[in-house]
Amino acid sequence: MKNRKLVLSLVALAGLSSLSAQAQTNNTKKPHETIMQRVDTLAKKVGAAVKKAETTEKSKLNADKQRVKADLANDKEKVNKVYQDDKAKFNADVKKVENGLAKDEQKVKNTYRKDEAKVKQGLAKDEQKVKNTYRKDKAKVKQGLAKDEQKVKNTYRKDKAKVKQGIAKDKQKVRNAYRKDKAKVKQVLAKDGQKIKNTYNKDKAKVKAFFKKEK
Repeated sequence: MKNRKLVLSLVALAGLSSLSAQAQTNNTKKPHETIMQRVDTLAKKVGAAVKKAETTEKSKLNADKQRVKADLANDKEKVNKVYQDDKAKFNADVKKVENGLAKDEQKVKNTYRKDEAKVKQGLAKDEQKVKNTYRKDKAKVKQGLAKDEQKVKNTYRKDKAKVKQGIAKDKQKVRNAYRKDKAKVKQVLAKDGQKIKNTYNKDKAKVKAFFKKEK
């Protein structure tokens, strides 16, 4: 619409300019033609020009419309192609990421398995070390106990021998003391017996002497 108004304005301006120019030189063309006739002629020319301009504008508008449709179709196709390319690229990127994640996950699993195997091996080695240390310590303890037991046995035997020797010595001392005391007792008894005999003999002599005097 703006283009149409512009064309009409230009045509009207051109017509007025032409009318003014013809009015200034009206003696050179058809003296019998009046101003109104000239205006009608110019109006017809202007109308034809306007129709031509409208037709041209309409054709141009239709061409522009067709071009815009074609451009839109091309743009839509380009956009669709870009979308498809981007979609394919996106899917490929997603696939790459998924593959990368799968690889990373597998790496993590493999690393975990290796670490688990190492830990198990380490635990097995530590357990074996503990068992070996326990066996060595157990053997040392047994050896120590055996040595201590032997020491105790040896000490017991020595003490037993000492005790036996002590008992034998004490028994001999007791025997010797008993013998000495027995000899002393015998001597005392012998002395006491002799005294008793002597006293008895004296008393017996006195009794005999007494009975002799009585007779």
